[in-house]
Amino acid sequence: MAYYFMTASKDASVYLQQPNQNTGLDEILEISKVYYGNVKDVSRALLKFDVEFLSKSIVDGNIHMNEASLILKETKSGEIPLEYTLYAYPISQSWEMGIGTRFDNVSTQGVTWNYREGDSNLEWLPSAQFANGTTGSYNGQGGVWYNTPASNQSFNYQTADISMNVTSMLKAWMTGSIKNEGLIVKHAFDIENNTEDYGIVKVFSKETNTIYQPKIRIGWDDQLFTTGSLVPLVSDDIKVGVSNFKREYKLATTPKIRIIGRELYPLKTFSDTFAYNTIKYLPKETYYQIKDLNSNDIIVPFSNYSKVSCDVDGNYIKLNFSNWEIERIYKIEFKVDMGNGDVKYFDDTITFNITKN
Repeated sequence: MAYYFMTASKDASVYLQQPNQNTGLDEILEISKVYYGNVKDVSRALLKFDVEFLSKSIVDGNIHMNEASLILKETKSGEIPLEYTLYAYPISQSWEMGIGTRFDNVSTQGVTWNYREGDSNLEWLPSAQFANGTTGSYNGQGGVWYNTPASNQSFNYQTADISMNVTSMLKAWMTGSIKNEGLIVKHAFDIENNTEDYGIVKVFSKETNTIYQPKIRIGWDDQLFTTGSLVPLVSDDIKVGVSNFKREYKLATTPKIRIIGRELYPLKTFSDTFAYNTIKYLPKETYYQIKDLNSNDIIVPFSNYSKVSCDVDGNYIKLNFSNWEIERIYKIEFKVDMGNGDVKYFDDTITFNITKN
């Protein structure tokens, strides 16, 4: 599979109105700009993803990276506008996740609005220690970050699920041009400083008991297409299925699954060979998608990074189950572009489960 997932190693929210309180063990991250009467509160979300394994795997040729997306799942956001934009920047200083929650387990241990680590009074460095333009935080509070490389996502009458392109940020971390201290997600400065209320965007944190941990989804085009002596499948009525398929796979395994395409109603011939035994290859524009069966969330979307490959034995896909949620049922679907605007979808119940090693 030309997708690889990284899960967050640490995360927390920081709040203007609770400047010395840590929320490292909260199940929710918040990005907000709200007013309580005349009192303004701002929150920002901090996350870190370790990239050492990704860097090594890219060097070894096991993983490639055409695109990297920050994936955060929204939950119970409140009073957010119909149109707005969120921004992500690489954090420029180290910070500790901490052990606090906002309401139940109040703690100053870990990152806060005022401190990188509250109990030790380890401050965010003040603006005097940065050249103007190096960092976006000029008062040494609420986090300190580099202005570039930056990412953003605009929302227009849609869910607050975050799927933000952070490719440039990951490349900067892996090349060492910026030390990996994670990223901060926030509103723009002018939004944080105006008099309008922008509500609270709430997303699941790494402490969630759901399947929606923060992830970075790495995508690349791994399609190989060698047909050999195979003939194309060109019928108007076709069926797509799988072979050498298991109902259960171990976490972190990389199975190769054969994809079988055939005519739904093969023509009668005088051949003594059963028509269904003849392997024909699907068009090069054939894609797969993987969903969580119970939640219907798309884990792997139809895209240029989920193309079906082909070799002399027929079509296939390679999957990589690193960092997938275990004990979930997943469903594979297919999309076949036959050409001339004829696009077919196949969503038969082809399901599998992932278990621990």
